[in-house]
Amino acid sequence: MSTTSRRHARQLAVAAAALALAGVAAPALGAGNYGADTCLDGYVWRGAIPTDHVCVTPLVRMQTAQENDQAAAHRSPTGGPYGPDTCLNGYVWREAVANDHVCVIPPRRQQARNDNARAGARRATLHAWTTYYRPSQQPCTGDPCTQSSDDAQRIRVRADHINLGTATVLLHRTDTGREKVWHPRVGPNPSAPGGLLVFASGMLRCTGAPNAYFVVRDPASGRWSARLNVRTGCSTL
Repeated sequence: MSTTSRRHARQLAVAAAALALAGVAAPALGAGNYGADTCLDGYVWRGAIPTDHVCVTPLVRMQTAQENDQAAAHRSPTGGPYGPDTCLNGYVWREAVANDHVCVIPPRRQQARNDNARAGARRATLHAWTTYYRPSQQPCTGDPCTQSSDDAQRIRVRADHINLGTATVLLHRTDTGREKVWHPRVGPNPSAPGGLLVFASGMLRCTGAPNAYFVVRDPASGRWSARLNVRTGCSTL
């Protein structure tokens, strides 16, 4: 193993030990409600610079901070083709953000590129939308099994880029001011980070101009989705 590789291995060991001693899953930054920059649970802001809000694992955040601290030690003391930003042999610019000339080993630059590419999938953007279903398409509930006496279309609320846990789904009637609230569970998303909400509301799908809207509240950050305008409240007769 080369000297550079052994040094990198020691840095990883130190970072992992520090996380274990801290006894926490992630630092506070990036948690909570930070608008469009809110990370899903398990991710935090990278912090290559103060405005770097790319969502990464806590270990990557710690590694990034260590690289910043050791930046001077990995630059050539005599300069070179890139002036004072010239890296020592075996190091390259990290390029986590524009003009990021912190010198790191090549795998760490690739890590930064991978994290940048996955940034959008790791944010709690709370993307919500509606689809429709018929009662006959839903499994029976109760004992004995019971189903609706009609098969008119109902509204289903879906959301991804949402955290696991108990969400809040709110239906607000803009014509009457009445509201209805549910608290469905958000399960894991099999194809992306975070959770996937699939909630059969039981509310009828009606024709005409919208008279209501659904919104979804994230279980962890407390963020609300954009409004999903619908028309409901009609009769099946």
